[in-house]
Amino acid sequence: MSLLSPLFFAVTVVAAVTSAITMPGGGAGEEELYPAPPGYLLPWAGGEIHSVTQGEETSFTHNGLAAYAYDFDLNYDTVVASRPGKVVATRDDSNLGGCSAIYSTWTNYVVIDHGDGTAALYYHLAYGSVIVEPGEIVDRGEPIAVSGETGVTCSDIDGGPGPHLHFQVQRFDGEHYFTQSLPIAFDDIPDNDGVPQTGRSYVSGNYGPGEPQKIKLTPRRVPRVFNPTARPANPDLVEDEPALIPRGADGGDAPPPPPPPESGTPTPTPWVLPDPDSYPTETPQPTRTPSVTPTNTHTPAATHTHTPPPATPTPTHTQAPLPTETPVPGGGGGPLTGDTPPPG
Repeated sequence: MSLLSPLFFAVTVVAAVTSAITMPGGGAGEEELYPAPPGYLLPWAGGEIHSVTQGEETSFTHNGLAAYAYDFDLNYDTVVASRPGKVVATRDDSNLGGCSAIYSTWTNYVVIDHGDGTAALYYHLAYGSVIVEPGEIVDRGEPIAVSGETGVTCSDIDGGPGPHLHFQVQRFDGEHYFTQSLPIAFDDIPDNDGVPQTGRSYVSGNYGPGEPQKIKLTPRRVPRVFNPTARPANPDLVEDEPALIPRGADGGDAPPPPPPPESGTPTPTPWVLPDPDSYPTETPQPTRTPSVTPTNTHTPAATHTHTPPPATPTPTHTQAPLPTETPVPGGGGGPLTGDTPPPG
C-alpha cells in the first residue's frame, strides 16, 4: 500500500465535511436554506444601528398573539431576512395607516416559513416595497422590503401613524399570516441572552450572503419559556388578523353589513379589502410612498423579478364583507395566499 493513501483519504474526508458547513456570511444553495438552519439576526442591514421602540409583553399592542413581537425604529428603511426560509405570503398594495382599529385590514407584510413549524412575520411594510414573492427561497440578510406605517401604527409624538418594523417569529400553520408569536433571541445581540430591550439600540450583524461577518455572533440555542401574560390596555389597538379583532362588543363602532351581491355577480373572495368608509369614526389617510427601494451592502444571492406597483399609489376600495372564519387555536383569522394575500 502506498504511504500517500492514508493522507489522501484524510484530505478527502476533511474536504467532504467542510463543504457541508455553511459559515455566517457565506453563500448557500436552496437545499441549505430550507428547512432553515437555526439562529436569528436583527432584520436590517449589517453594521446599521436601530432601537427597540416596543419590546415583548406590553399592555400597548404586544400581547396576545403579538406577545413576543418587537418594534424597531426603521423609518422607511430596508428590511432584510432575519433567518433563511421560503416566502409564503406577501402584501404591499396598501398605503393606509394610522393609530386606529379602522386600519387593521390595511397592513402590508411578508411571511417567511422556516420549515420547522415556525415562520417570521415582517409587518407594517411600505406601499409597493416588497421585492420577494411566494415560493421564493431567501437567505439570511437578503433585502425583502422597506419598512413603513401601513395598518395600525401609532406615533409616540402626535398619535398619528408611526413608521416602524413589527417583527415576530410565530407558529406556522399554513393557513394564517398572523399567528401566535414565540419567544426568541438574536445571535447578534451580545447581552441579556440575546433578547432585545425597549429603548436599547443595537448594531445588526446581519451582513448577508457573501459578505464577511464583522460582528461576533453568539448562538442562542436554549429555548425560552412560553408564558405570555400581558393584557391590552386598549383592545381596539390589538395587533392581530382583522377577523379576530372585536368591534362593537364594547361600545365601539362596528362596520355595517355589506349589501347583497347583484344578480349574476360572482361572490367575492373572503379577503377582498373592505371599504374603509364603512368605519364612520375616522377618514383614513394615505401613508408615505417610500423614496428608496430595498438595498443592502451586499448583492442578493437570488435575482428577484417582482415589479413593484406605480410610485404614486391610488388605492381602489372595494366594499366586501369582513372575514367570518372561525379562528384555529393559537392561529390567526385569514388564509395565506400568494399574489392576493389576506389583509393585515
